[in-house]
Amino acid sequence: DIADRANFYPFSLTRSLAECRVGLYNFQERWEQILGAETGVFTEAYLQILYLSDFLSNKDSIYFINITVFPSMQLVEKIKCLKEGEKLISPSGKWIATRSQERTFTKILLGEHPPIVFNEVDFIDNAVQLLKKHAAFIQHDFILATENRTTQQLGVTNRAIQPNQIFIEEGAQISCANLNASEGPIYIGREAVIMEGASLRGPIVLGSKAVVKMNTSIYGSTTIGPYCLAGGEIKNSIMMGFSNKGHDGYLGDSIIGNWCNLGAGTCNSNVKNSAGKVELWNEANQVWDTVGQKMGMLVGDYSRFAILSRINTGSYIGVSANVFGKGLLPKNLPNFTWGIVPGYLLEKVIEDIGNWKQMKGFKISQEEEMVLKHLHNQSQF
Repeated sequence: DIADRANFYPFSLTRSLAECRVGLYNFQERWEQILGAETGVFTEAYLQILYLSDFLSNKDSIYFINITVFPSMQLVEKIKCLKEGEKLISPSGKWIATRSQERTFTKILLGEHPPIVFNEVDFIDNAVQLLKKHAAFIQHDFILATENRTTQQLGVTNRAIQPNQIFIEEGAQISCANLNASEGPIYIGREAVIMEGASLRGPIVLGSKAVVKMNTSIYGSTTIGPYCLAGGEIKNSIMMGFSNKGHDGYLGDSIIGNWCNLGAGTCNSNVKNSAGKVELWNEANQVWDTVGQKMGMLVGDYSRFAILSRINTGSYIGVSANVFGKGLLPKNLPNFTWGIVPGYLLEKVIEDIGNWKQMKGFKISQEEEMVLKHLHNQSQF
């Protein structure tokens, strides 16, 4: 993610963009499925501690690929044909890939030879586009993950529409649920649970060990990532992983990072009362961008909302915000917000994240603490 990571704040502040999930896979997993090979992550120095980086200490000629490029077999074959020092670019000049022995961002992006133009390429430009292209991701990933495989059978207590577009992995438990795949596929991951009375309308992905609570309504296009808890009403949203929306309340046209929690009754607005254009804070450029007629919220990793929180249309919530307050909350809440103002102390941040991770059987790592310390030191409060 050496070229475009700033366009994906707040999600790329605490981890490489390679780990951002949409559909069945995160960016890195999708590339590995297409390549049929393991990959490494090359990112900003303060994040590199989260990833194995043996390749940085040798001089092997390796392929560097822009993580925001949508993978295709045609592109993979073109990349494999690159010689040392060659790079691919789009017709507009945007960097796609380089084969190089270099290990610095600038030299990788420049290459040593005249660039090779590849026409059939599609980029994901920013976080908002993850929502706009969400259905296409799910459809692509569903085919990739299920081709030549056999689904587990759906129990007789459930109702299914177009069951040939429903795939259930081993260990999933589904009881008395309604699954409608007439408008897009439904994928149920390993050991996921769908409780009684839940209704799902595709395209939908439910990750491994995720739980959908009783009487929940989920509309497409929606990704509920691994270990997530889903309840209430959810529409056209992404929960990347390990996050909870366990109770009644509405979540729409939004992206929720890892290890977040939405308290009972929390709702977000996704359309203005005027039905006018929605503005969303651009953290990288420090400006308000117009993003369309529908937009909920972007919520960074480790952020949490008190019960009955009311979240405004087009809200940007940074990393590790502990959000509470009366009425509609402010549309821009920066990293380490306490209530509605910055000031969440680092020691308390780490302690609270540790408590939340422990509830799902995980621990906060020393490397994660170092990333949080780096971001906290940059915060102005």
